[in-house]
Amino acid sequence: MIYGHGDDAFRYGDKIKMNFSSNVYDGADLSALKEHLMQHFDVVSHYPEPQPYELERLLARHLDVPENTVIVTSGANEAIYLIAQLYKGWASVIPQPTFNEYEDACKAYNHLISYDSADELEVLPEDRLYWLCNPNNPTGNVLLKNLLSHIIRQHPRYLYVVDQSYADYTLSPTLEPKEMAGCFNVMLIHSLSKKYCIPGLRLGYIFSSPIIIDRLRQIRQPWTVNAMAIEAGKFLVKNNIQMIPDLEGYLAEAKRLYHALSAIEGLMVMDSGTNFMLANMDFGDTAELKNWLIENYGILIRDASNFMGLDNHCFRVTARTPEEDDQLVEAIKAYKAWKQEKQ
Repeated sequence: MIYGHGDDAFRYGDKIKMNFSSNVYDGADLSALKEHLMQHFDVVSHYPEPQPYELERLLARHLDVPENTVIVTSGANEAIYLIAQLYKGWASVIPQPTFNEYEDACKAYNHLISYDSADELEVLPEDRLYWLCNPNNPTGNVLLKNLLSHIIRQHPRYLYVVDQSYADYTLSPTLEPKEMAGCFNVMLIHSLSKKYCIPGLRLGYIFSSPIIIDRLRQIRQPWTVNAMAIEAGKFLVKNNIQMIPDLEGYLAEAKRLYHALSAIEGLMVMDSGTNFMLANMDFGDTAELKNWLIENYGILIRDASNFMGLDNHCFRVTARTPEEDDQLVEAIKAYKAWKQEKQ
């Protein structure tokens, strides 16, 4: 695991006042969940289920899929590593730039990795996985649902890992587990941590065919999902609480932020179908910008230079409130002016 994911506010003590580096919605009302967990706090004094079957049953019922097609994991990250472990030694195709953990997990389990270049694909073994992040992190682009479904169904020889951790942060349609129930070459990863805005509790799941899910169960360690996370997951799935009350309005604010940043000369921002966006600047260094924003404004951004294919001019930000977004824009303008004064 690289030391450089988003939301590394823990490194800066109490300096961070506005965190634009995490892609998780910051305005969720967690009061009902907090009250429920306080009422059930005694779960921490007992071992949880070695595998969270009860939460899996609830989740399968919520998704309207068979129980043996869902496995709950400690965040999407455990899901990624479990899949890489199950297919140890296979070939993996990982289009770039994308979430670094796919590559790290594949390296840990001796995969032959291709970064989606045509000459490599021609000589890769037939036993291969395609890792697709949709919506993609860090770019925010979303693949067309029908196109993705068509590709998966037309190539049954290959396995497709589709990480839909940000499916709840876009208005674009994504693959539904129920719709892919008859497809035996796909694994859908979802993040309950992001859906319910509880990244500290680490909850995710994999939907796939019963055969693949059974094989994943055989290799996973017991008790990877803690009792508090299981209790939270059961409460949230049962009540289907919408943590982003106005997704359309939130994404409209993200689009406003996109246009405001794009208006800064020397800053190119990628259009995004989500709440976060990738930017490239020609007037400074990302690490310097990150530290400057922390020291002068208490603003934290995501240094994107450690994504493959990106460099030290790239960073990622996530929309927050209109007032905070305006402060971010003005702070980046101030950094640019400060750089120009130094030259």
